[in-house]
Amino acid sequence: MQLSYTSEMEKGLQQRHGVSYAEYGSSLEKRLKIEQERTNEHDACNRLVESIQTKTL
Repeated sequence: MQLSYTSEMEKGLQQRHGVSYAEYGSSLEKRLKIEQERTNEHDACNRLVESIQTKTL
């Protein structure tokens, strides 16, 4: 699979997950793990925003 990316994406993957974009692109196991982490973080942020919005209404 051909993945296109920017230097900012490479830097973000390296800083946040400790893998290069080449590793991310070549390892399905790593890709699934990273995407699960992203989903969990996104869900946690949504819950935080919801709780803040509920308190301010």
